[in-house]
Amino acid sequence: MRKGAPCSGLDCRDSPSKPSREWQESRTSARKLALEAIRRLSEMVQPAWGAWLAGLERDMPAGEAIESALRWLAQQTQARQAMVLLPVPHKEQVEFAYIVGERAEELRGLRLRPHDTLLEPTLLRRELWSYDAPLRHDAIGAVRTGLATPLPSIPQSALALLNRPEPFSVAHRALLEQFAPPLELLARVQSLQAQLQQRERALKWLSRLPKRIGSDLSVQHALEAIESLMRKASPEGGGVWLYDENRKMLLQALQYGALPLPAQIDPATLPDAWRDEPFEADWAGRTHYAYGLTLSEQPIGLLALAAPPDAPDAYDWMPSLRGQIALTLSNALLYEQTAQRAQHMAQLYDLSQQLGETSSLREVLSLLCRTAHELIPHDHTVVYLPSRREPDRLTPVYVEPMSETLARYSPDAQYSLPGWVYAFNAPVAAPDLAQHPQNLKEPLPGRFASALAVPLQVAERTLGTLLLLSATPREFTLSEVELAFTLANTGALRLHTLERVYA
Repeated sequence: MRKGAPCSGLDCRDSPSKPSREWQESRTSARKLALEAIRRLSEMVQPAWGAWLAGLERDMPAGEAIESALRWLAQQTQARQAMVLLPVPHKEQVEFAYIVGERAEELRGLRLRPHDTLLEPTLLRRELWSYDAPLRHDAIGAVRTGLATPLPSIPQSALALLNRPEPFSVAHRALLEQFAPPLELLARVQSLQAQLQQRERALKWLSRLPKRIGSDLSVQHALEAIESLMRKASPEGGGVWLYDENRKMLLQALQYGALPLPAQIDPATLPDAWRDEPFEADWAGRTHYAYGLTLSEQPIGLLALAAPPDAPDAYDWMPSLRGQIALTLSNALLYEQTAQRAQHMAQLYDLSQQLGETSSLREVLSLLCRTAHELIPHDHTVVYLPSRREPDRLTPVYVEPMSETLARYSPDAQYSLPGWVYAFNAPVAAPDLAQHPQNLKEPLPGRFASALAVPLQVAERTLGTLLLLSATPREFTLSEVELAFTLANTGALRLHTLERVYA
């Protein structure tokens, strides 16, 4: 084929093009840099991995081995700062977990969002980061030169060197990448060591719990035992809230420390998953870690600890103990409820015996009202019976303590709060008496805020109404309603007997 003639048909062949001179030069330069990096690495003093790892066999914390390795890195590279950044559990933040060199004490434990740091390429995109620029200010301070690589399998992590007098070299990059895997391993060992220490402390507390509680099974004593654990976890403050009997509000049962905590908490204001998942609450400008206390999927309360500003999260160890805390408090509550019911039953038994020895209507009513004051806190007790002169009215036959206003008021036998209880043979608890529908048509006299009314009944027959009035707003609990109902039945039985005797 003639030189310079156009090719055609089978005579044409694709000939490979020769590498450009620029490509060949860059490849040669890269080889030289790699060889130079290998040479410099071989000339460096070898890391003392044997000595650092031997410390682990002597129960030295893995964090000390990490800091020893960082000091060696900083010394060999002439960096003024060497650090390991790790993700913060349950948060979109990273923490200066380990740091040596300048400002180490100031920066250790500092938390930042990854995109607010110069290390964003390494933390978020897992890229090697190299930095060389004039003096500039950033969230981590004045950074002139920098080099960082991610830890192999920990997301949002970085091993970084900062502020070498001269730019970092390829040899430094190779050294940093060489150190990343063993430092990640040590970081994981440190995390496991911390978990084991936490479990050991938890087991010690659990083993001492029976001795701490002893024979005193009261709620107050159980809270004192739990407080001892809370103070070890968070010396600065904490609290426990337990459900009220009507399970509407969480009432403060324990508080320690100088930080003000709410006296009560509305469960509706808490996160939807507060019963199952820990969450953060901000009270008095201080972050608290809060944990729901549940037993058999039934919430009984809330525990909160003030978060120390320089301490790691307590999320890792509290979940393993809060079930035992909930069980301890639940048993104490059950014990107190049982003991209280037994005491109430004993008082009702004594009342029934006294009523059996009493033949005077006035004495029966006096005993009934006196016992009502002993069992249920309130201000005035009134006993209503049907009026003989006005069949559609009830008559206040006894008022304790005496009140002329209440003694002169004869409510309607149906369209009033005592009358509705009498007519329909059903108890009524009115925490807001002024707004209760059964008290609107014919309101009770006096400035009373709350009321509890129960029928005086024998079998299916209603003899009258027992009314308890409180001048201060209060919500009568379910157990108080049941107790008043039982008390009224005890008194009604004696009234019915006297009625038959003197009929």
